[in-house]
Amino acid sequence: MFSGFRGRLTRGYVLLAIALILAVAAASTALAFFLYTGSLSESISNAAQRASEEVTASQRRHEPLAKAAPAIAHDVGRGRFRVAIFDSQRRLLAANEAAPRPSAGGDLSRAFGSLIGLPRARVPVAGGMVFIEPDLDRFSRVLVWYWSIMLPVGLLAILLAWLIGRRISARAVGPLAEVTKSLRRIAEGDFTPETLLGNSTDFRELTTAYNDVAKRLTAATAERKQSDAQMRQFIADAGHELRTPLTIVMGYLDVLRQGVISDSAGTTQIYETMLDESRRMRALIEKLIYLARLDRAGAPQKLTTVDISATVARAVQSLTPLADGRITVSAADHATVNIDEDEMYEAIKNVIDNALKYAPESQVEVSTTRDDGTVCVRVKDSGPGMDSADIAHAFDRFYRGSARADIEGSGLGLAIAKRAVERAGGSIKTESTPGHGTTVILCLPVTPR
Repeated sequence: MFSGFRGRLTRGYVLLAIALILAVAAASTALAFFLYTGSLSESISNAAQRASEEVTASQRRHEPLAKAAPAIAHDVGRGRFRVAIFDSQRRLLAANEAAPRPSAGGDLSRAFGSLIGLPRARVPVAGGMVFIEPDLDRFSRVLVWYWSIMLPVGLLAILLAWLIGRRISARAVGPLAEVTKSLRRIAEGDFTPETLLGNSTDFRELTTAYNDVAKRLTAATAERKQSDAQMRQFIADAGHELRTPLTIVMGYLDVLRQGVISDSAGTTQIYETMLDESRRMRALIEKLIYLARLDRAGAPQKLTTVDISATVARAVQSLTPLADGRITVSAADHATVNIDEDEMYEAIKNVIDNALKYAPESQVEVSTTRDDGTVCVRVKDSGPGMDSADIAHAFDRFYRGSARADIEGSGLGLAIAKRAVERAGGSIKTESTPGHGTTVILCLPVTPR
């Protein structure tokens, strides 16, 4: 995986190493050449003056230039310069043969010296001309020795660059390969990606970003599975709850169609039963629709700042005709909250209605308290209470308790209350002991006045 990218990255390291080695070698060679030739200017001037003086001395001795030329060339050159003496006809009279012979390296050095303006001297003398130039053969041999060392060192450096480049490219591509492998698993349908360790600090941001996406995807997948399971259970429970009244209504309709019951009293009773079952189905369907609206993502809320005690009073007033004076209310002052009042009204009403139904001979105490920035509504009864299994499933949809099958209801009241309180940013819980009643507590954050 990513073999082409790894190869290009390794080649890039090798080419970079070659370029650096060549640059260093060329720069050091040029620097040495410039330093060497720069030191020759004064020496060339001194050699030119010495040549002029020796020619003058030979003339005072009445010695012809052709005879004195070999000695002058040897003395002026002294192994450092190339000296050539010509007569007035530009014929070579003598040259310092003791200086090394020109070589290929020397020719190259002289060509480079001519290119950069290497210092030379042309000294006119009586009867001819003396040419003086640096002898670069010795310097050329030093350069050849330097390059003979640089070549194997450079090859070794290139080999190390290749090995290190492969190592670095493998480490660089590792996180990319892991992310790619994980993304392919996601593409194949595995929506529970593994978290990457992210050993490479260079790609830590990539692995961190992937891990964040993986966590969110895992959470979303789990949430979707849970939502699908809840939806299937919801549909099954709704179908079960609706099937009984529909069966009763259809059975009575079949009885009426067959004319089995002819007296008016029996017919009236059948109609009353069908009407009761229809009302039950209507109430159940309304609660299902309301709960579905609360569950819908992004469902709008009409948030207003209200005194929760007023909302509690409304809920109690609506249930007073069914309570036979069993409800008592105590309210706290300035218990203001920012809520959708209609949703919270339904939540509190459902909790009180549950207490009235499941504790039919008990007083129901509804109280509002405020403490540490939280407003809590408590609905307490003194009924039979709930065991641990009932408490664990109290807010499940369609759950009606292990011993409450004979009590009319849909099992959606507390589920609606829980969803409404959660949408308001609060919490709800149940406290109960078998034989000592049940308390349902709704807590909401206080809004400053």
